[in-house]
This record gives sequence, structure tokens and C-alpha cells, in this order.
Amino acid sequence: MTAVHPMWMNYPELHEELKQVKKLMRDSIQIENKAIKDAILSVLDSGGKMVRPAYLILFSMWNDNRNKEEVRAIAAALELLHVATLFHDDVIDESSVRRGQETISAKFGNRVAIYAGDYLLTVCYQLLSSYSKDLVNIQIPTRGMMQVIQGELSQMEERYRLDVTVQDYLKRIEGKTAQLFMLSCMMGERFSLLKEEARARQIGHAIGMSFQILDDILDYEIDAHQFGKPVLEDVAQGVYTLPLIMALSKKEKELLPLLEKKELISEVERKKVQQLVLKSGGVESAKELAKKYTDRALQQIERLPEKNVKSMLYDITSRLLQREY
Repeated sequence: MTAVHPMWMNYPELHEELKQVKKLMRDSIQIENKAIKDAILSVLDSGGKMVRPAYLILFSMWNDNRNKEEVRAIAAALELLHVATLFHDDVIDESSVRRGQETISAKFGNRVAIYAGDYLLTVCYQLLSSYSKDLVNIQIPTRGMMQVIQGELSQMEERYRLDVTVQDYLKRIEGKTAQLFMLSCMMGERFSLLKEEARARQIGHAIGMSFQILDDILDYEIDAHQFGKPVLEDVAQGVYTLPLIMALSKKEKELLPLLEKKELISEVERKKVQQLVLKSGGVESAKELAKKYTDRALQQIERLPEKNVKSMLYDITSRLLQREY
């Protein structure tokens, strides 16, 4: 299956490129172990948006003479890197559901999920080494992966910390999420010949930060059955996100006794946390910060050199970061 998410249908050239990227991703999964192969392909075919490869391709489109084969390979490598981190995350977080679908660890077991993630990391670097014409195209993702791991470690170290700050949270998501968006934009810029590396990094950073904040807001504003996951599962695991951190400064007396129960907090109590965060304005404060990052990304996009792809980049970013709640 090489079909991609319908959100790209309005952008024919990008839509076709993403189909080619997905085909390369699927063709790269050459492993005899059936369980691992089935696990990986089930995720690749589950309808993910492929946002990160889209940004890499968009930036590369400033150069009409770009090496499309190399661009697709690096885009595929970065998306497989992203999927690998999800496999490992679901094992660490003991998650049974992601975006309304059963996780690989729940469906196939932790061993398969871990080995599948490990295998995808090798495929990622195999693609980079096989198609890259420049050693830097391997070095940049390697450095980026180190930052992703640091973000994951920060999350682990901050579990159940009631004194976690907004800055702690921002540093955490900068590694966990924004880093891969930065990588995508920076790698695409390398093919564009724009000489706008710093701006590409800033755009990727702002998009990634806003994207993750908005994702964390969903936990508080969307009904659990609609979202397909238990209410505030992150809270039970000691992962406190921006809306809750913002709310703690206003509803500390009500929230602390609930949070101090750690993993023993019941679903009823988690729903109470959800209500307290909503009443405190924690979600609204988080939305305001997300908007600042969104505005920053759009302002930087406006400063890029004129070309048809610029309006496409602006439109996609605006749509992506203006989610319905």
C-alpha cells in the first residue's frame, strides 16, 4: 500500500513525492522474521500523516534540479527513525493505544516492538549511507538522534516531579519532538540551495514545539473515547505536560493530593485532574504559547525567498497547527 494521508491531496506534486517515499519505506523492510515485518508494515500502512518527510520535501522543492532520489531516501530514513522512536516509546510508556489504534507492543508484544524499533534504526542508517552523496547528510541526523534520546531521558528523569517547570517541559519536547521537525527542515534546505539553514532550523523548531503542545492539549479537551486512549494516561505515568504544569500554579491545593497518588491514581481521579486543568485556564495558557510558536514559524516562512512552494509551505503549516478541538 503506497496510499498516503488525504490531507496531501490538495498538493499534487507533494502528494506524489510522499507516495514515492512511502513505497521506498515499504520496499526497505527486508527482514525474514514475519512478526517484525508484519508489525512494521501495519504501522506504515496505518494512515500516518508523514508530516516530517513532507517538510523535508517542501524545503527541497526550492531547487528544481534537486536529486529527487536522494531527497526521497533521506525523507524515508527520517520517517523510519520517527517510527522507531514510537515503537520504543510505547514499550517504555506501557501504552496500549495510540491515536485510537492498538500499539505494536500491545498487539505483538514488547519484544517484537523493541526489535522492530531496533531494525528500523538500522534501515534508517542504511538508507542514509546508501543514497547520501555527502557525509554531512549522515552526520546531521546522527547528532539529531542524540538530542531526541536526551529529550526522552529528560522525560524519564522528570516522572512524578511536582516541581517540574514550563522550561523543563519545553526543553523536554524540544528534544522529543521539535528535533525531528528541525532535522526535516534543515535536511530539505540542504537540497534547496537557499543558504537559509538558520531560518530552516528556526521554522522546524517552532513547528515542532507548537505541534507537541497542541498534541498535549488534546488529552484535556477531547473525550477519551473519541481519542481512543484512557483519560490522562500520561498523568498516571508521571508525565506532566504543559496544560497541567500551567494549572498547578493556580490549583495546586486541589491538584497535589491527586498527583501524589502517582501510578495509583484512578480514572475517576484523572477525570477530576482534567476538569481542574480546564477550569484553571491551563489549556488556554498552553494554547497561547502554542500560538506564539505557530506565529513564529509563519513569520519565518514569510521571509523565505519567493517561489510557488513558499505559499504551499505556509498553507500546510497554518492548517497543521490550527487543529480543531
